[in-house]
Amino acid sequence: MEETKKISKEIILEFFKKHYKKMIAGALAVIVLTVTCLLLFQCNSVPKIENIYDRMVYLLDSSQEVNSLIYGCGLPVWEDDSEYVEFMHVYYGLETARNYEIVMPNAKYLSVQEMKEEIEKIYSKEYLDDVIYRSIFDGYAIEDGIGGSVIGVARYYEEGAYLWQSKDFKTFYTGMRVYDYSTMQIRSLGKTDRCVVTIDSWLEDEPENVENIEILITLQDGQWYLDNFVA
Repeated sequence: MEETKKISKEIILEFFKKHYKKMIAGALAVIVLTVTCLLLFQCNSVPKIENIYDRMVYLLDSSQEVNSLIYGCGLPVWEDDSEYVEFMHVYYGLETARNYEIVMPNAKYLSVQEMKEEIEKIYSKEYLDDVIYRSIFDGYAIEDGIGGSVIGVARYYEEGAYLWQSKDFKTFYTGMRVYDYSTMQIRSLGKTDRCVVTIDSWLEDEPENVENIEILITLQDGQWYLDNFVA
């Protein structure tokens, strides 16, 4: 039995000595092929700049208005401390007026649906449902870790014939942003339906503070959409 094992071991060693160069070459070939396939996949998963350039210009330019709706100044309202409101008793007896003000009838959007139709031209449906709509239309409650919860009221609220806007909603949209489209580049995320676009940008009133920002985009129904908030 031991002699058989010895013979088998010798046969294996002899085989390895004769063929080890081919075995190493084969292993290297597999590694090279794997790396090449990964690189090819990454290259193929990134759209060409010329194929998304016009779309990105549209998304970023158009996002300025919807960003104002989402986290910016919002819509014009009948301010509860204005002389007109006090004289006309606009909010008299309305419980909702404790936290909200009525959007003025000359505002560009007078319903949640009208706002959604505009916002959905820019941002992906998944991002809207998971993040933005919860914040501005639904409201949310987050556990604080000590048995309580932090409540975030919806920014916009429809009641009867009125669209209401929260008085206490915290905004962080910083204002109009300028983009240098000549600096636009694309980075792969290893997926065919998602990638990152980088571009130099600055706030309109701070042209000296140029920063290279990252913008996540996703492919939805054959078209690219923003997949993170561009402030």
